[in-house]
Amino acid sequence: MKKSARHDLPAMMEGCESCQQGLEAILSARSLVAWFRPVADLAVGGIFGHLASVHVRVDLLPWNFARLLGMAIRLGKLPALVGASFKAVANGFVRSQGQGQLLIPLPGGCVEQLGQETADLLARALDGAGLPVARVIVIHPGVMGMDGPAATNAAAAAHALRGLGVGLAGDSFSCTRSRQRLWSSLEPDYVLTEDELFADLDVNLAHFKRYVGSLRGDSAGELGAERRIVGMGVSSLAALKVLQETGVGLAVGDFVGKPFTIPTRTLSVAAHRAIVESKADGRSVAKPVADYVLEKMLIRIPPVHQDTLTEEVFALFEREPDRRAVAVVRDGYPIGLISRYEMLDNMARPFRHELYGRKPCTRFMDAEPLIVSVQTPLLELTEHLANAHPRHLISGFIITDGGTYLGMGSVQDLVREITSMQMEAAKYANPLTQLPGNVPINEHIDHLLATREHAAICYCDLDNFKPFNDVYGYAKGDDVIRLSARILSEICDPERDFLGHIGGDDFVLVFRSKDWQARCERALRIFGEEILSFFSHDDIERGGYVTENRKGQMEFHGLTTLSIGAMEVTPGMFSNHLAVAVVTAEVKKKAKAIKGNSFYCNRRTYEDASRNPESSVATPSSDTAD
Repeated sequence: MKKSARHDLPAMMEGCESCQQGLEAILSARSLVAWFRPVADLAVGGIFGHLASVHVRVDLLPWNFARLLGMAIRLGKLPALVGASFKAVANGFVRSQGQGQLLIPLPGGCVEQLGQETADLLARALDGAGLPVARVIVIHPGVMGMDGPAATNAAAAAHALRGLGVGLAGDSFSCTRSRQRLWSSLEPDYVLTEDELFADLDVNLAHFKRYVGSLRGDSAGELGAERRIVGMGVSSLAALKVLQETGVGLAVGDFVGKPFTIPTRTLSVAAHRAIVESKADGRSVAKPVADYVLEKMLIRIPPVHQDTLTEEVFALFEREPDRRAVAVVRDGYPIGLISRYEMLDNMARPFRHELYGRKPCTRFMDAEPLIVSVQTPLLELTEHLANAHPRHLISGFIITDGGTYLGMGSVQDLVREITSMQMEAAKYANPLTQLPGNVPINEHIDHLLATREHAAICYCDLDNFKPFNDVYGYAKGDDVIRLSARILSEICDPERDFLGHIGGDDFVLVFRSKDWQARCERALRIFGEEILSFFSHDDIERGGYVTENRKGQMEFHGLTTLSIGAMEVTPGMFSNHLAVAVVTAEVKKKAKAIKGNSFYCNRRTYEDASRNPESSVATPSSDTAD
């Protein structure tokens, strides 16, 4: 009966005489749902917050929020509707543990009709949800086109909201006069650009730069900080790049992330990749995606307690149709997972509500869910999923931090991230060894320098490799390069060290392992043993072979050997990978000057090249060397 009455609400509103009754029924049934769209922080590559919007529950369509708003204004019920919309947004954000700031647009007609009461309604909603005012930014429509009491009320609303302690954002505007009136009345902390600016894929960069410049330098009110401009309607990579070119710090749009009932913790893969790539040019370096894949995917879905009643969990799934599962915790530690499909299937059977509705939800709990730590490396995570039961692939997995519940992860999100990372890696991988090429090598070194970690960087090169190719052929030469790649890969700790293939017979090792020197010596010993299988018995006895050099003269060449030139990097020693490359090239020459499979370690110290931005090369401050 209850369900039927809920679906009859639109019918109740068909006649004018039932409008008020229907509106009150919708409000009392809590039929408003908040959606949250991520706001990207282009400075750090993460989420600044979420832009909220209010919708009518899907089963009550076609009564959308705009129609309800018009009806509420006509019937004098605007305060009730505005208060309900504020509650839906605040409660939804807190319930889902939304990240960052919450941007709340004020409903149309709100400020000019309600004035200061707008702030009172918002304060009650925030207080009821337990959401601090410091995390809220209200988008005020300004006073454009308002006169008399409406303009007075709008200004009073802005003053009251400012007194409440929330941030203020000015909505889109298009002319200098409206901007002056907006800023003089609001003095907003944030300014939203117009959605229509990016309607064309062929964005006029020069025009947008002038537009952003006018926002920053208008005489009516200095914004000052670049991060206070929010680029709206970003639906393409071109639009995002325009924002980056002009220094706009925040972005919203389909390209950044689509709205969802549960605030996401991740930007879209395309947007995240674009931001990371823009920071790999020396300005700053973002943390590699692989280093925090679970942190990036984490969805902070509130769990339920082991004593929560089954009917409450069932109602939760009805209220949130996109939720696939919910974790069950005891004292903050996960003990199981309840699948939406399992519960709905069981509760749909006769008398199940009567039998189990008032009993603990653990009756429907999977006591052996897939649980992973947020620090789990990507390789280990994929192994977990490969060996997981099929049910885990549907419901998802629990993410913990130190054993306590942190949130949920989706297998679909993980597959998407891994696919994206594989495509990115393949784009820059060396075709012969499939090892990372120049671009990821430089990115990895820049990230290492930016995080000021201790490390050892080694340049590995084969001696007498060209003569080997001339005598034994290029196919054998490729086999030797693959041998080198395998040996160097085997001595690395996959969780701490990095191996890249510059090209040809040149490799780069970046060690964070403390025993890195012993690992290098092991690589030289193994290479010295295994390379002999590539030479004839006579060449091994002679210790080399004779071949024609570039001048047409016969010349003796020794057997192919491996040389490793190493240097330790301390925080502040280098500014970027270019400075590192100059020194590693020097230590490689020192290593190659030593006969046989050789190792050379440079013990010199270097000044911080970042102190001189005009120079990308570090200069030696000490001449001590091995």
